[in-house]
Amino acid sequence: MSIKILGGFARSQLLSVPKGDLVRPTSVMLRRRIFDFYQDLDGVNFVDLCAGSGAMGFEAWSRGASRVFLNENNRHVLKMLEENRENLLVRNHHKKTGEIHCSFLPAQKFIHQFKMIYSEFSEKEKEETILFLDPPYSEKNIYKEVIECLLDKESWFFGQLWIESDPKKGLSSEAVCSLGLKPVKIYEQGDSYLLVTNFPQLT
Repeated sequence: MSIKILGGFARSQLLSVPKGDLVRPTSVMLRRRIFDFYQDLDGVNFVDLCAGSGAMGFEAWSRGASRVFLNENNRHVLKMLEENRENLLVRNHHKKTGEIHCSFLPAQKFIHQFKMIYSEFSEKEKEETILFLDPPYSEKNIYKEVIECLLDKESWFFGQLWIESDPKKGLSSEAVCSLGLKPVKIYEQGDSYLLVTNFPQLT
């Protein structure tokens, strides 16, 4: 099974996706809706905490992201994710491309590790960072624990958070907002939605 990158210099290039229900890639229509709005990600740091096939991160990379962090907590899926990375790097070696880093951690642990990496960013790099949170919809604790880390009283994060979920299988946008987030935009497609919010949260 494979899916295509929708835009940027790697447009139409294929990404492998594991068979079965190990991953649930963001739908083509929802990816298209969010990236139609965020078409140019030149210089952005894009962080996918539950990467799966890497579709969202590779899409951001194709559209100019300077650094992409892909975290996955399943070894079989991680292997395919790394293969997707190597195939894209080989196919696009002659183009100006950003870094792609893969890691193997639970999302809740990864966000704390990334906090240390993030602390070394310049002020501009911190502001131009997008975190994408799309865990298995049923694992609601992941949403809550990651959001709690971002809302820590230290106020350490100054970028943007994208959250994907499904009100039937995961958390509704109202439930996500009740955790302390104020959305600036919600993209809906079918039963799924993608909520965008900025940090620090405005009061």
